[in-house]
Order: sequence, then C-alpha cells, then structure tokens
Amino acid sequence: MTWKKKIAGTAAMFILGFIFILPVLWIVMNSIKTSPEIAADFLALPKSLYLDNFKNAMESMNFLVALKNSVVITLGAMLGGLFVSFAGAFGISHLRGKISQNLYLYFVFGQIVPFHAVMIPISVLATNTNLTNSLGGIIILDIGFFCAFGILTFTGFLKNVPRELEEAAAIDGCGVFRIMTQIVFPLVKPATVTIGVLFFMWSWNDFLLPSILIGDSELRPLTVNLFMFRSATSTQWNLFIAGLTLCIIPTIILYICAQKYITSGLTMGAVK
Repeated sequence: MTWKKKIAGTAAMFILGFIFILPVLWIVMNSIKTSPEIAADFLALPKSLYLDNFKNAMESMNFLVALKNSVVITLGAMLGGLFVSFAGAFGISHLRGKISQNLYLYFVFGQIVPFHAVMIPISVLATNTNLTNSLGGIIILDIGFFCAFGILTFTGFLKNVPRELEEAAAIDGCGVFRIMTQIVFPLVKPATVTIGVLFFMWSWNDFLLPSILIGDSELRPLTVNLFMFRSATSTQWNLFIAGLTLCIIPTIILYICAQKYITSGLTMGAVK
C-alpha cells in the first residue's frame, strides 16, 4: 500500500469518526446551555457552563429511582443471559449429527425475527403470566430475546475447545457442571466479555419492552422515564438533553473500556 493510500484511508477514518461522534458532542454541548441559548442557536457553543441542568433534570425525572430500575434490569438480564447462553451453547456443541445443526439453525432464525413481529403476542403472554409491572418479568423476557445471539457466539468458541481437556477432567472425577464452569468457561473469556457488554448495552437502551409492560411510574427504567419526562416538559429542552446525557454516559464509558475485548471477541469467533 502506497503512502497516498494510507493517508487517504486515515483521513477517511477520521471523517467517519467525526460524523459518528458529532451527535454525542451536540448532546453534551447543549446539555450545559440554558433553554434560551438552545432556542436561539442550538449549534452555537455554550456561553457558560450551566450545570444546574443536570441537578434539575435528576429532580424532575425521578432519576435515582429510574437509575436503580435500569441497573436491576440490566444486570439481571446480562448475568442471566450469559448463564443461559453458555449453558445452551455447551449443550449444542456437545451434540452430534442433525440435532446439533437443527438447534443451531433454530437460534439463527430466532435472530431474524424482529421484536415488532412478536410485540403483541409477547404482551398477551406477559399479561397472562403476570409478568407486567414487574422488573423480573422484563429481565426474563430480555434474556429470552438476547440468548439467541449469545448461544450462537458461544457455540462458535466452544466447538474449538479441545475435548481432551474435558476428558481429562472427567477422568479426575469432575462432573459435567464443574467441567462446564471451571474448565471450559475460563477458556471462552473473549466471548463472555463481548456478549456481556452487548447484553448490557441492549438491555440498558431497551425502550419498547418496558414501555409496553410497565405502567407503574416507580418501576420505569431510565429510557421510559426520559420519554415521559420529555412529554411532560415539551419546552424545557435543556433539562431533557441533560437527562439524555445522564442516560447515555454509562454505555459510552463501558464501550470505551471494553472496546478492544468486543473487537477481539467477535473477530476470534469469526476466524474460528
């Protein structure tokens, strides 16, 4: 590759990076403006740092309660999704013949079906099983939606784990559960981190499912609470954008910290 192509490629990456980060910069910039400043010119730089927006937004949108709900749902869905995905993938990777292939294809098709196609049946099912207005119900349904991706990713890694390790552990007296958790699970750390981070981001940003199944204001996560706050304060753009900034900070920090693990996990799974 010539130096001209390298420079052109680097410049293109910088331009694309700027395009993708521009909305985030715009949100942060407007979150420290007053409402008149935003109304006058939402593209202009702030004249001063108006940090009271964050305090007022937290008080107005019941932020701490919504944050607690989001943390409970996200951690529950992430940990439960990891357990179910790994257990399912462990079973599929040890099956032989058409059974393993058919199960794998079953979860592939599960990835194809969009949420909107099953939104009404899920709502009816949740109502009939008393999963509405319940954080546990959201966690269970999130796990069901996420586990297809997790099983597919874990299966790609587990099929390349040497069976000799499991056989040696079995000879030493290890049971299936101990082999699965203490021998095999540590070997798929890249996949675990990748799936865990993606589960966290999907559950944290989920809006449709909680908005359909949760009507109690004390059980709403941040995404739904922010939407309700926006509807109630249609003219207070500074408070809404400040609340939006508070909501996206955790996912941005997590993704920045775990970016290399996500990239390596997905690429290793693809290569294998």
